Amino acid sequence: MPKVSAAYRQAKRDDIVDATLRVIARRGLGALTIADIIEESGFSAGSVYSHFSTKHEIIELVATRVIGDRADRLNAESEEFPRSPLETVRWWLAGLEHDELPYATAVQIWGEAASDPGIRAIAEARMAAIEDAFAAAAERWLIASGNDPSSSRDTARAMLTFCQGYIVRAAVLGRQDLESSIAAVELLTPSSDRRSGPRSSGTALNEASG
Repeated sequence: MPKVSAAYRQAKRDDIVDATLRVIARRGLGALTIADIIEESGFSAGSVYSHFSTKHEIIELVATRVIGDRADRLNAESEEFPRSPLETVRWWLAGLEHDELPYATAVQIWGEAASDPGIRAIAEARMAAIEDAFAAAAERWLIASGNDPSSSRDTARAMLTFCQGYIVRAAVLGRQDLESSIAAVELLTPSSDRRSGPRSSGTALNEASG
């Protein structure tokens, strides 16, 4: 029997993830079953189970596809002068929109994480990876700007909180105006505070637009 290549196995796994995303879009994550995935993918049960042992393993790849991949891209960034926190947020969200991220699926994953420990672990791992990438980007910017990098972790949490809020609004209310949403962050801090330098997570995030 010929040996199956790694590329072939990955292609099959990708097909199963694609099928899972289609089922979630139609029926929601809460009602998702392995039987649904098997039917949607067109593969046999044996074929699906040869790639994934449980539904949670498939959801983990779905979460990586939906909310995790761009953290790796951000970590790979090499810039002569780093992006500010708001510029990083703009770049990240614009990339999600370019890739046509299924916002509703991201929100469903977060919602199920509230009651399903397995999905919670998946969501926590993905969000931690994004926060780490944001913190590294914020630290690079703070150092390059001559500021204390110790606020980079708090800045990353503010960045992630904004991104999650944007994704929820887009999932519930439809496509948002990214530029006006980014600009609106400035309203959270008085203009006199924005001129003083990145002293806290909120200030650091705000000053990025200046």
